[in-house]
Amino acid sequence: MKNASPQELASLRARAAAIRGMLPPLARDAQGCLTPHSLDAVRAVAQRILRQNRAVGASLVLCHENGADDVLCFGHARLKPKIPVTEATCFRTASVSKLVMSFVILRLAEDGVLDLDADVSETLGFPVRSPHAPDVPITLRMLLTHTSGIRDEGNYGTRGMQPGCTLPELLADPQNWTPHRPGTVFHYSNLGAGAAGAAAECASGRPFDQLLQEAIALPLGARMHYSPRAIEPRGDLADGYSVRGVLPPRLRYDAKALSAPSDEDGRPLEPMKDYLVTAGRLITDSRGMAALVRLLASDGEVQGQRILRKESLVDMRAPQDGRPGVIACGRGLNTAFLPGVFPGFSPVGHQGVAYGMCAELFADPARRCGVGLMTSGMRLVRQAPLMRGGFDLLALGFAALSAE
Repeated sequence: MKNASPQELASLRARAAAIRGMLPPLARDAQGCLTPHSLDAVRAVAQRILRQNRAVGASLVLCHENGADDVLCFGHARLKPKIPVTEATCFRTASVSKLVMSFVILRLAEDGVLDLDADVSETLGFPVRSPHAPDVPITLRMLLTHTSGIRDEGNYGTRGMQPGCTLPELLADPQNWTPHRPGTVFHYSNLGAGAAGAAAECASGRPFDQLLQEAIALPLGARMHYSPRAIEPRGDLADGYSVRGVLPPRLRYDAKALSAPSDEDGRPLEPMKDYLVTAGRLITDSRGMAALVRLLASDGEVQGQRILRKESLVDMRAPQDGRPGVIACGRGLNTAFLPGVFPGFSPVGHQGVAYGMCAELFADPARRCGVGLMTSGMRLVRQAPLMRGGFDLLALGFAALSAE
């Protein structure tokens, strides 16, 4: 997700106001939860938005200030055969994965396994330098703020997707670097995010999915993995569909095939080949999404479990401009901001888009609440810097929370 310009924020603000105007006044019960009638009103507007964007299926998670979570499910997780979306449906969250990666890396930093401001070359075991500024060390903080100078527009989408390609090969290629001095310009990069994940594997000696389980998933009792083959039961994994204006949805992410046992199972740790994992492969269900929203909104403690130190989360959610090695970035550690877009909220989070699927995870740490969205496919029309359908459902979610 790219940073929003002032003009884009103004456009988003106007669109959010229009979405908010579609909701009637919402009532709450004595515990502060939305009444069934209010939830029906939110559901009706969500269904309208989903129809407008030809969505296949979706899960909308509302995390309220009082600690309650509402999950609204729509449509289908798979079309052949038709399987409805339920609270147990697991979706690929695309680039929301990067935000979750930051949680794990911060935990490793707390444990002294990683240093956000050290030369990542020392961790990866090979020189990582921009050919345009070979004197500047590349750090994890640069990778997590997308200011390292690494870019995707070279051969990441071609050679980088081929079996046998390695991270050293890609980072040694000048076409995978911007001409800017590292730390000075924000340039969103999946390859850079993959390098950060590889550094975590190198430093810890464990696969990133195992790190996720130890740091986040198991303490929260949540189901989340970076591999579709780890999802059990396999039938819970949603497909991903590319959706156009008129033609039927086209299967792009085949859950049945991807979750089947593979020769990759049990392979030895190979960080130099794992650069595709952390950029966009996280899978979770509604309970996992709610736990992630809660963690992003928290001081590090969720459900009575201390996951991260407060200082780590404050750093993750804060603008990194002026931090060591980072001159300008306009964002936190894999977190972006939507200031003034939703009245009464200061949301921080990330969007994910892949294979027709759209996901959103935004939280307000001041109010300890937030919204999560996962879909199995919808028509992707940009409402810069977000996708229109995803943003509209995000706006609906915050409008529902604003009644508190």
